[in-house]
Amino acid sequence: MQTVIGNLNKALVRGVGLLWGLEDDLRRLESVFSTIQLVLQDAEVKQRNNLVLQNWLLKLKDVAYDADDVLDLIATKGLRRRFNSERGKHGHLTSFFSKRNPLLFRVEIARKVRDIRGRLNDIADERHKFELREGVMNNQVGVVESRQTSSLVNESEIFGRDEERETLVQKLLHDMADQDDLSVCAMWGMGGIGKTTLAQLVYNDERVEKHFEQRIWVCVSEDFSLQRLVKAILESVQGGGCSVTELDPLLRLLQEKLRGKKFLLVMDDVWNDDQSLWDPLKEALRCGSKGSGVLVTTRNEKISRMMATAEIMSHRIGYLSDADSWSLFKRRAFACRTEDENLVRIGEEIVKKCGGVPLAIKALGSLMRFKSHESEWLAVKESETWNLPDHGNDIFPVLMLSYDNLSPQMRQCFSYCCVFPKDYWMDKDELIQLWMASGFLHEEGQKDLYLIGRSIFEELVRRSFLQDAEKHQIGKMRCKMHDLMHDLAESVMRRETYRMVDENVQKIPPRVRHLSCDSWSLQMIKEKRDKLRLLSVDTVHSLIQMNLYADDVKHRGFLLSFISNQQHLRVLEFCGIMNFRNFVDKWEHLRFLSMSCIELRTLPESVTRLHNLQTLKLTSTHDLRKLPEGLKHMKNLWFVEIDRPDSLICTPPGLGELTSLQRLSIFIVGEDSAHQTIQLKELNLGGKLSIRGLENVRNLEDVKAANMITKRNLASLNLSWASGANNISMEHFEATLENIQPHHNLEQICISSYQGSRFPNWMSAPAFINLSEITLERCEKCEHLPHLGKLPALKVLKLVGLDSVRRLGTEWCGDGKSSFVALTELRLLEMLDLEEWIIPNSHESFIRLQLSRDKEMSPIWGKCISKLMSINQYLIFFTTLLYSLINFFYLD
Repeated sequence: MQTVIGNLNKALVRGVGLLWGLEDDLRRLESVFSTIQLVLQDAEVKQRNNLVLQNWLLKLKDVAYDADDVLDLIATKGLRRRFNSERGKHGHLTSFFSKRNPLLFRVEIARKVRDIRGRLNDIADERHKFELREGVMNNQVGVVESRQTSSLVNESEIFGRDEERETLVQKLLHDMADQDDLSVCAMWGMGGIGKTTLAQLVYNDERVEKHFEQRIWVCVSEDFSLQRLVKAILESVQGGGCSVTELDPLLRLLQEKLRGKKFLLVMDDVWNDDQSLWDPLKEALRCGSKGSGVLVTTRNEKISRMMATAEIMSHRIGYLSDADSWSLFKRRAFACRTEDENLVRIGEEIVKKCGGVPLAIKALGSLMRFKSHESEWLAVKESETWNLPDHGNDIFPVLMLSYDNLSPQMRQCFSYCCVFPKDYWMDKDELIQLWMASGFLHEEGQKDLYLIGRSIFEELVRRSFLQDAEKHQIGKMRCKMHDLMHDLAESVMRRETYRMVDENVQKIPPRVRHLSCDSWSLQMIKEKRDKLRLLSVDTVHSLIQMNLYADDVKHRGFLLSFISNQQHLRVLEFCGIMNFRNFVDKWEHLRFLSMSCIELRTLPESVTRLHNLQTLKLTSTHDLRKLPEGLKHMKNLWFVEIDRPDSLICTPPGLGELTSLQRLSIFIVGEDSAHQTIQLKELNLGGKLSIRGLENVRNLEDVKAANMITKRNLASLNLSWASGANNISMEHFEATLENIQPHHNLEQICISSYQGSRFPNWMSAPAFINLSEITLERCEKCEHLPHLGKLPALKVLKLVGLDSVRRLGTEWCGDGKSSFVALTELRLLEMLDLEEWIIPNSHESFIRLQLSRDKEMSPIWGKCISKLMSINQYLIFFTTLLYSLINFFYLD
């Protein structure tokens, strides 16, 4: 709904609507959508127990999708008019609409707009029978009662928390005891992971009970009120009710009761992340004696870090091990009977579905206690969590509670992730690109869509909806979803998302919007396409991992027919080759295009007619030689990523006109001004960038104007000249590299075929605190290396083919006292004339290594890998000399 209302207010839509006489229809459409939006939050909460309301919301969603498609067509028409104007083309039809009669096209659009308005009016009238309330409602009304917890615990039901219990007890008894000010320890993790249980164990630990004069337990829950919370603390301290209602006297009374006492306050299930709301309570609690503290549990890492008084006081709760998970399940499921071998085998598979989450294990264990037949156990094993009966302690309402507390934008982004299979590593940038393409992200002031997507990604990680977030290569972050979170997302999107896999083939939902296909399911599609009824589906917005490689021509033709039938695509990812000229007119909405094809030589010019395209990704294109010349006219492009650009001869002219571009894998400098480095001036590029053809730089001022030093989001930079560029002066090489200085946020740099005699000073500047990998290759005229030892984060250093370097002396280490403090890998390859290597040791003397080689031997004399470890000051030694090196040099 938010997407549709935003599109209705776009200048392009309003402009074309005015031109076509649709202004009044569009205005009325916006009015009805806005009216319905007021009751949506209440409807979403109530629909879970109301089938009629569910159907009403489904009808509304279908209308919203259809409206979005029509509005996008109108906006695309506006883009086309602007494009023609910029290129000096005139006439009432562009090539994009050459197969359509313009008058009939307008009539058809007008008919669709009025049809949508009529359907929407009926839906709006129908809402009154549900008695839906307008405005922002309490998300939890009608879902589950506000959650309450107590300090009581049955320790016999707890497995696998001994180590974490001990860690937290030590923090409370020892780390807090040394602090004069109030200490706060916070633990966080996903819903159902066992935060409350662990807090109960710590609270009731005999050592904790003896250490603190006063222990207080309060459940904060998602309905935050500072007055209610202070009253709850007072009631726990006094052992009875409190008649005071105003905040200030409540806080003063709390200070009076706790002053001079060593107390422990446990605040369970904290949701509020507004620091200013906690400050009055924290100030009041400073009245206790030294060693007093607060233990907080929360689902949100952000809250944990906000409230903890030190980083070590923020603790993430871990999942149970396989052994502990089975012990917990067995205690519930086999409490009143002997263990049947077959049921044990099935039970072990059921436990794996729980992924180490205690609440899920308990819920399933309790469910299985009353099932005695093997068929019943198998049915549970093969079902998904959301299909299980709700026994009050089920994991699903607990996870749904977290889901309900997300913003609508975040809910869409999270639930979309189920288009990927379980245990799939999702790339952060690709996720954001897919969210953008699907219209889930909405501009907020000056903040662009990518930054909004990045904030949502980080928040989903903090709230444990996404997990295992890690940097897996330079400039790349990836993550996974816990199986239970994946189940939750699938339950939300079950009518809109379908993954084609080999097992459990079912008919595709008739209004499916997001469709993915694993590469190994091609045979399944071929064999069961009638059951899938693919050709009857024409509503798809996302089509991911469609493989067009097929020996069977008929099968390949079937897949092409299916793709050609999808005229509402926003996202398309496929392997193989297709004739874009036959499809591009049908893909007016396309925002994300990812192609994988080893046979691709040239990306056709017809791609440039996809004016809505935001992301263009080309993978496994080993032989790609040319991109479309008209790429500069695709003004909506944000990302142009080519994973193997080595075969490219040139990049298109005028890329500087793509001012929204944030990723550009490669830029090849050419001889004319449309291919010079000044084209990079206005581009706010991030990620990885390779600049080739630097021998073609004509004006050194153009290099400086590229503003590389301002591109703070660049993580990796590859600079290369053509080998054998002998017609360029050494001074020109040096000035070019000097002027191309990157921002100090850079993490990796590679310099190839540089023919200057020295490297610029910026390469060894300590300001490059993130620079972790440097490769220098074929820099044949450089006799001395920069002071790389000064770089504090340098982990990997590769030197290849530096023919003029004869001596690695103390100067490349910097000051010789604290050099290469982070280095873990050093590679020396094809160092033809290297004779001496002086390495400082921990006693500030030097190890001298004399190297010589037989002139008749192979020019590649070997590889040397050295691992440097910090012992006292810096003891540097060789851990490995490869066997092949023995034949090439001698140690003196």
